[in-house]
Order: sequence, then C-alpha cells, then structure tokens
Amino acid sequence: MSETSARETQAQVCHRCLMRLETSAGGVDLPRRIRATLAARGEAVHVKLTGCLGWCPVGRVSVQLRRAGELSEVVLLDPARDGAELLTHLSCPSTETP
Repeated sequence: MSETSARETQAQVCHRCLMRLETSAGGVDLPRRIRATLAARGEAVHVKLTGCLGWCPVGRVSVQLRRAGELSEVVLLDPARDGAELLTHLSCPSTETP
C-alpha cells in the first residue's frame, strides 16, 4: 500500500440507508454531493457504499469515516445538508499527531 492511499480518507455510506430515503431527498445523488461538499473545504474524500453500519435512522443516512485503518464514530447525515455534518468528524483518531 502506498503512503498516499494509506492517508486517504474514505467515507463509507450505508447503501441500505440511501435506498430507504424518500425519492425527493435525492439519496442516489448523495454520495456525489458529499464528495463535492468536502472537496469545497479542501478535503479529498473517496466515497464508498457499504452495508449496514448498525444504525437505521429514518430520513437520515449513516456514514463512517476511515483514514489509515482508523474509524470515526458513525455520523447520521441529513441528506438536505449534503454531508456538511462530516466536516467536524474529519480528524479520525489516526490523523491526530501525538
């Protein structure tokens, strides 16, 4: 694994949550909107669909960030905010300097 890919941040988006959203919430387009929101703040994040993260929020989407093998807590996103909630969770434990 290269050093670049080891530092890459990945947003794991629950596919099940996306499929349960109302059509008007634009769930199928949410991964692209999350990527765009974080890119606008200077964060390059790879968005990947994943299985259930153990939370099944009605009208929300479960997302977990991964960086260098470390995981953040599960964040429950409001689809209307395009992933803005993730900005405060971008510093996974492995990215903090000792």
